[in-house]
This record gives sequence, structure tokens and C-alpha cells, in this order.
Amino acid sequence: APVLATRRSRWPPPPLVERNAASTARAMVEAEPFAKRPRHGLQPEDLVVGLAVRYGDGQEGIISDAFAPLNQFWVRARTTGEVVRDEFGEIVAFGAEELQLASAPGQGLGGQAPSVARVLVIGTELQMLKIIEHFGPPDISERREPQMLLALPCASCSCGPTCERFDAACRQPCDSSSCPLLRLACQGVEPGMHVLARALRPDLEGQIGVRPYHLKQALEQLGPDITRLQDFYCLSAVTLPYGIQSIERASRAKRHLMQEIRCQIDLGVTAEAESIEGEASLDITARRALGEACGISVSDKIWHEDVQLRLRRALGVDLPVRYWDGPGTKGFVLILPSDLASSMEGGLLTFAEPSSRLAAQPSDGGLIAGKTVAEWQREQRQFEGQPKLPADWIRVRSRSSNDVYYYNTRTQKSTYDFPLPEGWTKQVSKTTGKTYYFNAKRKQSSYELPTE
Repeated sequence: APVLATRRSRWPPPPLVERNAASTARAMVEAEPFAKRPRHGLQPEDLVVGLAVRYGDGQEGIISDAFAPLNQFWVRARTTGEVVRDEFGEIVAFGAEELQLASAPGQGLGGQAPSVARVLVIGTELQMLKIIEHFGPPDISERREPQMLLALPCASCSCGPTCERFDAACRQPCDSSSCPLLRLACQGVEPGMHVLARALRPDLEGQIGVRPYHLKQALEQLGPDITRLQDFYCLSAVTLPYGIQSIERASRAKRHLMQEIRCQIDLGVTAEAESIEGEASLDITARRALGEACGISVSDKIWHEDVQLRLRRALGVDLPVRYWDGPGTKGFVLILPSDLASSMEGGLLTFAEPSSRLAAQPSDGGLIAGKTVAEWQREQRQFEGQPKLPADWIRVRSRSSNDVYYYNTRTQKSTYDFPLPEGWTKQVSKTTGKTYYFNAKRKQSSYELPTE
């Protein structure tokens, strides 16, 4: 699959047929609560390089190397500055369950709240095209945050065997001869970005290139399962080096970061932002970051951890829902279900679970879930024993999730809610909280599903 960028967008996009790897948003949102994995102490995704931890009988150290997918962590002892070894001189690979945080996640030095939230959005090709089209073409006249958006196929989001692990201070940790991620990134970045980057930092002539930066760090935290999402893309924000004048105006604390660290054409996660006064959690900061950086919003239900875990289970991948970059930065990994509805609300491209009355036009040459209407009508006997449907309605089984939904052969509308006969409405009792059905014309109510 190609990298998706503004100049490569096809609009309107071709019809997107149902895919085996995709899952339905409504099934994910309304299914029974997914049993969370038991959490006894720390989880591998909680631990990153640089985090202060306790081990053994309360000794303190700093994580020097993190291999989260393998649940193995090397710790540098605070007293000696050396990596902890056993009695035979071998490096001890601690499991997350053997470590404790010297300060709780979300607390920095002095117990201060974390200040930065990052979000990595993963979605389908159609969703990526909509987001990139909404974001617009990259600005090649002046530096912005971000400069452009790239959607990279998850199947290619991996580094080569000769690439180094993420290091914030390393100007190029990836080997262009063997790194699929870097090769795709170089193909996707607009040539004008290189011209503007050189103009911003003329002192670095010949030293500026495309660098997988916080995106690479996030992918290392996610592990190899990300490449199994064959029909999905990672959305990356591209940023340029700071200009010399901006560096000179910056505070002393930020000047080194701007001048020596953020001096490349960097591929980051989808969005990031510092928390501001009044934000009770970094979850709120993360949602604001998506709106400010990319102009997109995702409904509250899709952010919920239970929903995200169910999506991962349906897709057959083991990916963390969030991760930490040291004690002060929290990352969120947000997978968008394939059938989210999109609309413009307050200037934001908003993704939400599909409405129960969402129109569904047959795609793939008039096929519905891979079959014609006539074929589905002949197969209705497989649903014998279930409540009778009103006229023109049939049951259809989704190829992607195996869930049953309802399709109207006359109006071509689909819904996951049981279609009620004309005149009936679904109500909730204010006294008991139970669902019942009411027909105003007949002045009739029933706790049973009406069929006529």
C-alpha cells in the first residue's frame, strides 16, 4: 500500500468494500463489556527508557533499555551507575511485574502532573484520505505545527535490522538501505519541505533529512503486531526544524532542544500538546491536541479503554492502549473502527459511531456483505426462530465482524437496531428504567418487540 499524503489524495475516494480485517464500530461500542486483562502492578507499556524504578529489596535505578513487547527491561542502578547484573555477571532482564515506579505514572519530579499528551491515530485508507483532505496541502512558505500529515501503511511501519533504537538526540537512527519506515517517509514528504527546512536552518546545509522521530518511538512501544494491521494506516504529523530567529527568542531551557534536537524533518505521532490550566487529565489534553493540530475529533465512546481493547481483540492484535515517555509524557494509541460516520461539527472533522438509521448504499457492484439482495433473501431461513421483521426488511451477516444487522431492500438503509413496524417507537420507562415500545396511533404499549 502507498503512503498517503495530500498530493497523493484521490477525492472523492473509491468505494471502500467490506474488509476482513475491519471491525464494526457499533459492535465494538455496544457489545458486552470486554473483560480487561488483570492488572497486577505495572504493565510493560507503562515502562520506558529513563523512568525511575525500584527493584529487588527497594533499590532504585533508571530503566536503561526497554523491550516492552518481550516484557524485558534493563535497569541502571542509581548508586553505581551500572546496569544491574546477577551473580554470574549477566545483565538482569527484569519483567514489569518485578519493578515499581519510584514515582507514580503521571508524576514528575516533586510530584508535578505530567505536561504532554501524544496521540497516534490508526485508521483505514478512507479515513486517512478524509483527514488529509480536511487538513489541506502542506504550507511550504513558513514553519507550522504540523507542516503536513502522512498516512503510512501499518504493514510497513517497522525498522530494518541495522536501524538503531529510538534516541531523541540521534539525528538519524534509521538506515535508509534497510528501513521500510524511512523509505516510505522519504517518498511521502513533499520536496518543498526540504527547501523550507534548509531555509530555516542554513547552518545545517547538507545535514537535514527525514527522520522517523516520535513515530518511531511509539512504534517501538507498540511492538511487531502493528504490522499485522494490513488494511490500516498510522497517521503521522511532519514537523520542520525551528528557524534561527525562533531559537534565539526561546527560553534558555528550550533553546538546546530547538537547536540541537529538533533539527530534522521529523515524523511524529498524529498530535501532541502540553496540558493547560483547567485540564483535569492528559486524556482531555490529547483530545484537544487532535483538534488543534489536525482539525479532527473522535467521539467519547471510541476513546474508552474497553472499546479500544475490544477493537484489538477483534483485529487479532496485541497493542497497548497507552504508553509513557518518561514520567511526564503520556501517549495514546487510538484505533478508529472501520465504519465510523464522519461529519463536520464546529469546523472539526468528527468521527462517531454510526447512527442506527445510517444509510448504507450497496458497494462492490451492488453487493451487500459480499452477496446480492436476492441471495440474502433466499438465505433468510438461517435466521428462523428470530422475531419477525417488518415488510421490506431482511437480516444480513457482516463478513468482517460476523454480527447480524438489518437491511431495507426498498430504502437501502441499514441499522443494528431492530426495525420497528410503522407507528411504533422505542421508549424507556422513567420509573423502572426498562425499555418498552409505544404506538401513539393505537394507544398501545408493549415490553415485547412489536412485529406488526
